[in-house]
Amino acid sequence: MAAEGLVLGLLESTNRPYNVQLVSDMLATKGVKKAAAEKALEALAEKGKVVRKEFGKTKIFWLSQEGLAALTPEEAAARQERLKAVQEEAKVAAEAVAALRKELAAANSTMTIEQLHARMEELSAAKAGNAKKLAELKGGGARLISTDDVQSAEKACLAMVDAWGRHRRQFRAVWDAVSDGLEGKEENLFEEIGIDSDKMVGADFEGAKALVQPPKKLRR
Repeated sequence: MAAEGLVLGLLESTNRPYNVQLVSDMLATKGVKKAAAEKALEALAEKGKVVRKEFGKTKIFWLSQEGLAALTPEEAAARQERLKAVQEEAKVAAEAVAALRKELAAANSTMTIEQLHARMEELSAAKAGNAKKLAELKGGGARLISTDDVQSAEKACLAMVDAWGRHRRQFRAVWDAVSDGLEGKEENLFEEIGIDSDKMVGADFEGAKALVQPPKKLRR
């Protein structure tokens, strides 16, 4: 009943059409939420005090005009001023609600004291583990590799990649000669005779060679 009275009072004071959302916004400061506003409007429509029209999914409500006397110009102007005041109150209330929702979202995203303690324990454990690894490295637990060792390994790897490339080219030349006229997919033929197509045909030689190039900072 309280919501119905507030909604009816709003419609009587302004005498203009409203949708549910606008009514709830204008009465937000008085505690009328959207669900309560819609329920009140529907109840008033059932009682014949309010006219309801549906436009698709939107419902429009306005005060029944039966038995109402025409307003004088002064009364119409006064109601327009009242409407502006109510709309301004609704705007201020909507801004306040938005600010409160923002504060609530920020509060929900903040970690609780228990969560902060748990996170601190996780970070402390990780720090201790990293400190142990660092101590082992500094204490001789790791084998240090010199620049010469790195360059030597890179040269050996490049030599093997070059040899692989030569073998692959030789294989390709022979295969192209002997496979002329053979039926079936090349991959299936390789599988039947036991050839690793990834190593001999399908691999990207230039890409593999680029991968073993020494980093710029280690090149001399």
